[in-house]
Amino acid sequence: MRRLSNGTAKNIDEMISTTEKAADLSKLTPADIPTSKSGNFNDFFNSLSVDELDEIWKDKALRKKIERQLRAPGGLHEWHLVSRAPQFKFWDTTAEQIKDLRTAISDVKFINPKGAHGSLGSTKAHNELLAIIDSSSDYKAFTRRLNNWAHYRLEGGVSALPEGLRISL
Repeated sequence: MRRLSNGTAKNIDEMISTTEKAADLSKLTPADIPTSKSGNFNDFFNSLSVDELDEIWKDKALRKKIERQLRAPGGLHEWHLVSRAPQFKFWDTTAEQIKDLRTAISDVKFINPKGAHGSLGSTKAHNELLAIIDSSSDYKAFTRRLNNWAHYRLEGGVSALPEGLRISL
């Protein structure tokens, strides 16, 4: 009997692990996804590959559970819109970044048109943010374009963004 080299054995182990994980994902239910409150959600989200999150995202119930955990505890404006979590995952954005780089809704005031969160100005702003995400080639382009947008759409300009999203000139 021929022995496998360590490298070959490791590759086979990785293939088996990947196959088992894919099978596990096909059985995943919303109850299997940890909550933010449990302290285990970030590790769960961060451990997913881009392809795995894309696959999970197709299931509406699983998607809603993940979106709720990324939004927890609520009352915060998302600059990394949770509805685009797969795109941010593709750009290597962690659950911690998505959650930490938010702003209290009461502190977000839009200009051109003027409005607070939930107003007509807010709808326009959210649609613009979606367009920025969808048309950015990478995370660096997203942050650059978000900063440009903040100059003319946020009261306080770039300083109204969380520090981790500001580009220093």
